Amino acid sequence: MATRIPEEVINQVRTSVNITDVVSEYVQLHKQGRNLFGKCPWHDERTPSFSVNEQKQIFHCFSCGRGGNVFQFLTEMKNLSFPEAVLEVAKIAHIDIDQKYLETANSNKPVNEHAALYDLYTEAAKLYHHMLMNTSAGQEALDYLHQRGLDDDTLNLFHLGYAPKESLLLPFFQERGVDYQLLRQSELFVENEDGSLRDRFVNRVLFTIRNSSGQVIAFSGRSLAHDEQAKYINSPESVLFNKSQELFNFDLAKNPIKRSKDVILFEGFMDVIAAFSAGVQNGVASMGTSLTVEQVQKISRLADQVLIAYDGDAAGQAATKRAIELISQVAPALKIKIINLPDGLDPDEYLRKFGAQEFTNALSHGLETPITFAMRYLKQGRNLANEAEKLGYLDEVLKILATVDNALERDLQVNQLAQEFNVGATSLHEQLNHLRQQLPQAHHQGASTYSKERSNSQRSWQQQSASPEPQLKVRSRTERAERTLLMWMLHDWHVWQEVTAVSDFHFTKLEYETLFLLAQGYWSTHQQYDLGLFLDYLNDNNLARVLTDLENDIMISQPSLPAVKQLVDQIMHLTPLVDQIKHKLQQISDAQQLGNNELLVTLTNEYIALLRQQHAQ
Repeated sequence: MATRIPEEVINQVRTSVNITDVVSEYVQLHKQGRNLFGKCPWHDERTPSFSVNEQKQIFHCFSCGRGGNVFQFLTEMKNLSFPEAVLEVAKIAHIDIDQKYLETANSNKPVNEHAALYDLYTEAAKLYHHMLMNTSAGQEALDYLHQRGLDDDTLNLFHLGYAPKESLLLPFFQERGVDYQLLRQSELFVENEDGSLRDRFVNRVLFTIRNSSGQVIAFSGRSLAHDEQAKYINSPESVLFNKSQELFNFDLAKNPIKRSKDVILFEGFMDVIAAFSAGVQNGVASMGTSLTVEQVQKISRLADQVLIAYDGDAAGQAATKRAIELISQVAPALKIKIINLPDGLDPDEYLRKFGAQEFTNALSHGLETPITFAMRYLKQGRNLANEAEKLGYLDEVLKILATVDNALERDLQVNQLAQEFNVGATSLHEQLNHLRQQLPQAHHQGASTYSKERSNSQRSWQQQSASPEPQLKVRSRTERAERTLLMWMLHDWHVWQEVTAVSDFHFTKLEYETLFLLAQGYWSTHQQYDLGLFLDYLNDNNLARVLTDLENDIMISQPSLPAVKQLVDQIMHLTPLVDQIKHKLQQISDAQQLGNNELLVTLTNEYIALLRQQHAQ
């Protein structure tokens, strides 16, 4: 039988962790003033508006309004129920929870479309992995992966699988009575013309794709047959899987990225896995498409620097150029380096050829700046022995160098060009200075795509040292009074007693009145106000948002007993009168438009009476 998790257990779990440690798994935080700030994980923003107050152990976004304690953060971040969030934090804190409370969490798990699909993908991943590791049918696939340098521990960690030649998944789920419409919606199957289903993945090694929370959401299948038209096929987009938003291995790479502040962008899944097995654990890859805005934004929340390690072929280098341009536009504070592996090898090939030690050395010492990459990239397809093509190349390179603000870097590159092409450095400098004079004035207000190194560090320092001032919302006098009084009541028992002694007192705004009513129940079982306990008591994310917004309101002063009566009078008497006067003015305007003179006289007299009543107060 399900048992409610006791309050003392919830309190023990919540107070055993620092909310900053949990939030930092998803948001890159910087100390700014009294709080920590970062970019909100729920919406796109250039200026950080997401804050964590370590003293109060709460988070709050000044833009979207989300807020609460560590439990509310996880319920919002990972789509968990409250009991599931408590158990998640208990795992982090290494606190053992009684089995009966685990049953409570499971019983509270919402039975909805998403939850059913997550379960379906989890079971599919287990079955495919079993086929790879434990069956004769999967031996060929297992041998292939071993030949690629992956050991069993790595295969288990990444939950690689194998889809056999014959249908497997459909009869597996049909035997368990899974609903046809759910199977159809999952995109694990292809629908035939007659409405029947068949397995989407057949005779393929399967890469399991997980979201940032580690839940299985899709697969990518590599063919083992030589006559297949498509070497790779991927799960179509579904309610769980949006390929533009996901990054392969992001769930495992989050912590290494957070520690190093670096993320390595690989082109393929095998590159990521091979690098991970070699000890390079901060690598991710996009979902078989070019890097997207959403993926860059996700990276920028955790990393300060991106290392691009795409393939050395023409397609990989073109993708590198696009990635540099996109990152520069979407997240200009991110520093960029390019990993240039020798011999045009991709990371997986280089690792298998030279070993883990040489691979990690290449990642550390084979780095290029965007400028160096651009100069190398522009050489592709050019015959530099030809005078015209050589001049064309130098002209393009000088145009890029003209945008570089760092004079030392410009001089270094110009001298290298002069030496490489046996031309006078003075002539190159003169041409470069001429190009810089022609640059529009707007250039000097921001760095170009290929000249970000110095401006990045300066911008990053400015963002970290300047505390963002949350934009103050315009609130009515009454709402300001209600917010102040409610906070005073929660934080000062004497204020609470004085206000609740007033007959028929209530707040006019529904959210504040709801918090007031719930606080009455809280005070009946608690001796003092504890923000964390009260947030747990609310067990409502919307109310948690309102409460954390109040707790972060810098306009609310310290409690003052002499000022309580004035606030109560304003809420109960003055404000309703102001509303009546506004309403009466609207009625007078309507009567004028209708030309109803008799009604107009009556309303005018009522309006004058209200003004006299207001003046008397």
